[in-house]
Amino acid sequence: MAEEALALGWHSVDTIPLKGEGAFLVLTLSGLVRLAKNRRDYRKFRKADGYGPKRITVNAVESGNYLGAIAWKWPDG
Repeated sequence: MAEEALALGWHSVDTIPLKGEGAFLVLTLSGLVRLAKNRRDYRKFRKADGYGPKRITVNAVESGNYLGAIAWKWPDG
């Protein structure tokens, strides 16, 4: 799924925005697209494993829940 998203114009989690850089859309490990923010000022990844591709934890803007992001992009508009 991550490879397909990158082919469609999404960005790798290696370049995900940091704390204070604004809200962005994330593609989650479960395939959902959510508006999120990063609460960290550094990038801490979880390596690809049997559960999924390389990912990073961010927070949903609406609910505050943690999300396992595998790709990101800026919202349209």
